[in-house]
Amino acid sequence: HGHGSLHYHRTSSSFKKKTGTMQAAMTMNTLGLAGAARPSARVSAKKASVFGAPKALVGKSTVFSVRRSVAPHGVRVMAAAEPIMEPLFKGIKDDLAARGPLYLDDLKQGISTKSLASIFFLFFAALAPAIAFGAVLTSATAGMLGATEVILATAIGGVAYSVLCGQPMSILASTGSVVTYTAILYQTCVAQGLPFFGTYAWTGIWTAIILMFVAVTSSSNLVRFFTKFTDETFAALVAIIFCVESSKKIIMMFFNSNISSTLAMGSCMVAVVTLGTALAISNFKSSPYGPAGIRTAIGDFAPTIAVGAGVVFAQWLAANYGFAFEALSLPDSLAPTANRPWIADLAAVPNNIKLMTMAAAPACAILLYMDQNITTRLVNNSAGLKKPGAYHLDMFWLSIITGLTSICGLPWICASTVHSITHVKSLTDTTKDMNTGRDVVTGVTETRWTSLILNGLIGLSIVSLKPVLVQIPMCVLSGLFFYLGLAAMRGNEFLERVSMLMITDPQEMPKTHPLVEGGVDLGVLKKFTVMQIVCLGVMWWVKGSPAAMLFPILIAALGPVRIIAGKAGWFSQSELNLLDEQVETDPGYVKA
Repeated sequence: HGHGSLHYHRTSSSFKKKTGTMQAAMTMNTLGLAGAARPSARVSAKKASVFGAPKALVGKSTVFSVRRSVAPHGVRVMAAAEPIMEPLFKGIKDDLAARGPLYLDDLKQGISTKSLASIFFLFFAALAPAIAFGAVLTSATAGMLGATEVILATAIGGVAYSVLCGQPMSILASTGSVVTYTAILYQTCVAQGLPFFGTYAWTGIWTAIILMFVAVTSSSNLVRFFTKFTDETFAALVAIIFCVESSKKIIMMFFNSNISSTLAMGSCMVAVVTLGTALAISNFKSSPYGPAGIRTAIGDFAPTIAVGAGVVFAQWLAANYGFAFEALSLPDSLAPTANRPWIADLAAVPNNIKLMTMAAAPACAILLYMDQNITTRLVNNSAGLKKPGAYHLDMFWLSIITGLTSICGLPWICASTVHSITHVKSLTDTTKDMNTGRDVVTGVTETRWTSLILNGLIGLSIVSLKPVLVQIPMCVLSGLFFYLGLAAMRGNEFLERVSMLMITDPQEMPKTHPLVEGGVDLGVLKKFTVMQIVCLGVMWWVKGSPAAMLFPILIAALGPVRIIAGKAGWFSQSELNLLDEQVETDPGYVKA
């Protein structure tokens, strides 16, 4: 590990074991996607400031001094593990102590053109899936829920979360697993003759109570059993889903008897133009042409420019060749999709149904817990972020939002993996390492403004932006979604290792790859990668099967699979340290 950049691991302050002074294991990869070999760092709460602010301004929980700590035999030294459950509200208090002094800095950092570019990009990337999920819910619930409910939940919940949460880089949205759970709940209500909205509301209330228990007892400490193995496998799955689903929408047009082959080809061309424009302008940042500042500014707006180029190209095809592209569809008003009041009558629900919903709530709570914490962990571990996470505080507010959306008959929301990762990357500054050719992260704009304005615009989409948005063809958004998936794949070491599986000669390994520099054996690298591919394949199969409700449990099982791989001796400790991360359950684990 002697030739890499210093790599910190940021944790929430509640994820620190306190003795006389607060200690934690922190890593921050100043090389970002370059991912060079990682010497350890031990961090103690002292009087120096990471952000250069005076002690009185920053506060105890945000000041650190760093000293190197290298363990023998390549074993990475980590702080002794905190208990899975802590005294009531301890984790939330620690999170408030860590993030509270940084709140004003969250607002100061967001005033930039990079933030504006991120808002425009994510607006289209978040609005279209909300509408798509709304259409799925309308079909799955026979018109009980629809796009209006999804948009309102995303906008209201997202605005509240961006203001109140600890980690504002996470973006809340409805997810595919939540939609699947809601559809199954509706089918159960129909089969048993139960009132849907009353059942839905009480299921959500019990779920919110479980999540509140998780928050106040610091049970999100369980994320310490997750490592890069879990993070990268799950992130790869979600990114691949975005690419596959966006491609499927275009490809299936060629097999739809109601759509002419000419229109299908035209839609494909528009999607390719949108995707190609986004990729070309994004890559312009690393080109040698023009001043770096101008290149960066243009590259930041790549997705927005690509949407504009796709719309112009689609309008040109429509004007000259008579194409009639399917356009983005928005609800006509803010009225509920079904004829009902916005607030559910909780007292009208029979007591036996209230009790029955207690049995359905744990599965929903596990689903939201896993989606929220894995995504938040991915965000917190992103290269270049300096501010600590706040798992327990974030879970506290998620439980409140879950309860309120349940009472109002709105879809449940949680941190969305692709949107959150893309949010971080859209606010990341990089340069090119001339020696390795890899991107080097130089900093991240950590702000609340982007998620706050983004969700506000999503809410306004129905009220005032509809005349403009309905001019955007869906094929343009298909191209944007594919770009979104590709952007989420960047920097994923698991996917990089997949490309190495066909290499048979160790001498042909890329010399500048951090794993090669660290001395990982080619056979070991392939074995570890195949294990991840198998896990990815199982999750992909379950996702589309009748057992889709087990999907969150499979995500949770990735942690134990990685632990078993270490305990069973499939990999040596030094190999795991290079390929993944050290956890306290590993053989050879050494406490700090």
